[in-house]
Amino acid sequence: MQRSRKTLLISTSVTVAAIAAALLSYGNFRGSVTAHASPAPELLSALPAGAPTLVYLDLGAMRASSFYQHRPDKGPIAIPNQDYADFVRSTGFDFEKDLDRVVVAAWPAPSSKEPTKNVVIAEGRFDRAKIRDYAARKGKLDHQQGREVFLFPTKDQMGTSSITFLDDHRIALVAGTSIAPLFAANSNDPAVDPARERAARLDGAAMFMITRVPPIPDNAGAGGMQGAASAQLMSLARSVQWVTLAVRPEGDNLRISLEGECDNSTDALQLKSALELMRMFARAGLENSKPNQSMDKATLAMLQTVLTSAEVTQAAERVRILVELTPDIFKLGETHKPQ
Repeated sequence: MQRSRKTLLISTSVTVAAIAAALLSYGNFRGSVTAHASPAPELLSALPAGAPTLVYLDLGAMRASSFYQHRPDKGPIAIPNQDYADFVRSTGFDFEKDLDRVVVAAWPAPSSKEPTKNVVIAEGRFDRAKIRDYAARKGKLDHQQGREVFLFPTKDQMGTSSITFLDDHRIALVAGTSIAPLFAANSNDPAVDPARERAARLDGAAMFMITRVPPIPDNAGAGGMQGAASAQLMSLARSVQWVTLAVRPEGDNLRISLEGECDNSTDALQLKSALELMRMFARAGLENSKPNQSMDKATLAMLQTVLTSAEVTQAAERVRILVELTPDIFKLGETHKPQ
């Protein structure tokens, strides 16, 4: 029972890095190399083709950016995880300092009873001998495709994670007991790998996530709003086929772009209008004192700044929300910090 609760700690490091994507809207990156993002396609080429979701994180570029250097809290991230602490003590690996880039390819589970298919490649500084010794104590050593593979039990539906070294600076994590998905055929054909084709447009992005939107069930809005407005919103939601989130350091600032790709330009124009309307209502709601009683002043100030500065544009079938955060966003948090 105890063993089943221990997740592979290398994958924990990678997963923690991926969680940074959820923090983009606040610009709070913890993540050392150059001030410019490394080319994404080179590392992406190590992933199997055809994944409907791709994630790319250049943590080295983010750590070196001026925006990150302006953050007021320069202390290390506190991760309350005993397994990770044990991993750091045993191997000397710390994702904040030693993890530079991560790419993730993910496929949805075919059914609720089957696991998702995930392949993760992490690039950084790893002590191979120490990690092997740690793996011998915590997992199981296997040999596949002429490589050493470390098998570790996980507490999620994957059941087991497989880890292998691609070279001294890159490791691959594959969900399941086999690393065979890692060696699936690659392709640069946009028809075969449309997510990677979209990634090629994101020149200079330090972080991005591209995902195909799954079909929305016909009864998805049955329990919510009724009437023509609800039907129109659901129709626009169904029109969105791809969503792309990209982050790029721009001087002292951080530029965040959220793009939705619709079926056609008419739906895209209507979606732009709907987003502008939602922003207007959101700003009005934040100015109302009653709903803000449970929201701290720092969060409120940041949300107001983002809503005010956000730019919504539409070009052909694409709708984009662009926000450029300046280091002043940190001052809002400091100014409204509870005394």
